[in-house]
Amino acid sequence: MYSFVYWLYFGLKRIERRRAEAKIQPSKLLRFLIGYAEWFYNIPVRRWYEKHPSKKYGLNRKPREQKVIVSFTSYPKRIKDVWLVAETLLRQSVKPDEVILWLADSQFDGLQSLPPRLLALQERGLTIRFCDDLRSHKKYYFALQEHPNDLVILADDDMFYPRDTIKKLVKLHEEYPQDICCMTAQVMDPGFNVLPSQWRNPGLNEPDLQHTDRIQAYTGSGTLVSSGALSEEVFDRAVFERICLHADDLWMTFMAHRKGTKLTTLKKWRPFPVTIYGTAEGSLYYINGEGKQNDVQWQNLLDHYGVEA
Repeated sequence: MYSFVYWLYFGLKRIERRRAEAKIQPSKLLRFLIGYAEWFYNIPVRRWYEKHPSKKYGLNRKPREQKVIVSFTSYPKRIKDVWLVAETLLRQSVKPDEVILWLADSQFDGLQSLPPRLLALQERGLTIRFCDDLRSHKKYYFALQEHPNDLVILADDDMFYPRDTIKKLVKLHEEYPQDICCMTAQVMDPGFNVLPSQWRNPGLNEPDLQHTDRIQAYTGSGTLVSSGALSEEVFDRAVFERICLHADDLWMTFMAHRKGTKLTTLKKWRPFPVTIYGTAEGSLYYINGEGKQNDVQWQNLLDHYGVEA
């Protein structure tokens, strides 16, 4: 049922996108059905997870040439709900070798300060690590350094992930092994040195979004980073804290370009996963997108690295 409703949800979102491209308002029925799918994950699925906690181990047990590491981060405002994200990552059809949640040690008082539902997931494979507060950059900064030869998949702390997320990303990686592979992206149209507010979302059937330097990866919806895909400057903490602290996706996309790495996204457009109720307020989407901070931070990157806008 979980995967079926996601199949339905993605289909409905594609219809919504098609109507938007044709400049047709979505019908009340379409809006209702999309809202119903979002309600399904936030109410019945959540309650099922609460009342029927799984005992199944969520990690891969077989040897792999390259491990698959899922890495994400959170902060106090979302910590009571982040167990839902971890739950969906531990229920993937293709199992990861590790699922790591990075938390700022300055924001929490050790494991004892965390919600019991989150702590319980350690028995099924979740690893909780404490680190310096690097905001959203925590999701990649430590994992990429600790696993330089593995596949690191980045996630956010506010989504119910479809069970085929890792499967889709690994398949993309097999087709484009040198690329950064992402579930969703933004098209840098008209160009790399134009501010993000002028970029656009991909069309439903837009070609040529594989092995390209025309897209920006949305890291949180699921992004796979392979060994050596990013410039070593990606770990230059002093720089990103000063000029791009709130936009890890812009920073990583820029560092891919610095290395000459291409990006690949799904050929059949897929919308973002369903968001957990109550997590939108104060999110980076509103700070960076609606608040135009993406433009400011991208301009900072262009200025710092000497790329003309």
